[in-house]
Amino acid sequence: MSRYFLFGTLMHEALLTDVAGRAVACRPAALAGWHVERAAAGDWPVLVPDGQAEGLLTESMEAEGRARLDWYESAFGYLPEAVEVDGPEGPVPALVYRAPDGCGSGKAWSLAEWVAAHGARTRLAASEVMRGHGTVRFEEIAARRGVIQARAQGILAAREYRRLVTVGQDTPASAVNVAEVRYPYEGFHRVEEWIIDHPRFDGSRSDRIQRAISHVTDAVTVLPYDPGRDRVLVVEQLRMGALAKGDPQPWMLEPVAGLIDAGETPVRAALREAQEEAGMALRPEDLHLVGRYYPSPGGLAQVLHSYVALADLPDGSGGLHGVAAESEDIRAHVLSAADLIAMAGTGEAANAPLMLTALWLALNRDRLRG
Repeated sequence: MSRYFLFGTLMHEALLTDVAGRAVACRPAALAGWHVERAAAGDWPVLVPDGQAEGLLTESMEAEGRARLDWYESAFGYLPEAVEVDGPEGPVPALVYRAPDGCGSGKAWSLAEWVAAHGARTRLAASEVMRGHGTVRFEEIAARRGVIQARAQGILAAREYRRLVTVGQDTPASAVNVAEVRYPYEGFHRVEEWIIDHPRFDGSRSDRIQRAISHVTDAVTVLPYDPGRDRVLVVEQLRMGALAKGDPQPWMLEPVAGLIDAGETPVRAALREAQEEAGMALRPEDLHLVGRYYPSPGGLAQVLHSYVALADLPDGSGGLHGVAAESEDIRAHVLSAADLIAMAGTGEAANAPLMLTALWLALNRDRLRG
């Protein structure tokens, strides 16, 4: 069997081309005995008994194309199953990808709505998934698919953002010629090697140069601040960057922090992380943006969104926190705002977002207290 009945996200022509590695001709078809619903767990399609599922029947596909489709769908828990569909010329044997434990929500799934909400991000994520074809077990891809989607979301967010430019030239990214991008390692972080040339400030063009970066999911930081008691909450945990550097003091003080999951806004991620790392229930209106910034753009592709959150910090607000499933071991400390601001000068606050947020608090403390 070399034809597939597509009823879900692979009906998005651009995504199907990305996954198959070439354009795939399709024609309308239907699968009796099933209908398509939005999954109970999220915005993706599942087959549910009864009715008729409308979809697309692919042309006959060669072994390589079939292997690529099987790899991609298996990473999401969808396995090929033999069916008979009603095609343009009558009944046709085909394969359909179906999640064995797929549970519907009772609501119809819309391809158009899915493409508008998730299509661009999914295509970026699919490119990383498909780079693992033939070299990585699909179970490994499945285990980090959330990170892959979050990394793709960060790229789209950066493409859409425009910061104020009052000093320097506003040269667009399109002025950089990207000859090649290599991916020597892809995991929780992604290592990329870029081969580029770019316009120089003197009007000439640079030679071909190579640069390496670590591509990391975007993140948020939150510093809870009680303006009435004039105190803050910081967290302490072991940090691998300091340990790998040879730092004899790898347990560091920092704001509450965490990665932005796919589908989350920075604000929503900030509220979630405050609950997980400090046991605090904050509201969106409690957050004051410190800044959106690159922590180290010379070698790290990541954007941080830092906040100060107005909070109630009575005695005993510290304690032990963290998500056990993520092996987090976090201790929260409550200290005066003056002590934190002083730490930014003494070097005790050695975490960049903590230093930045402490200095922002020094500038805005009177306003927040007022």
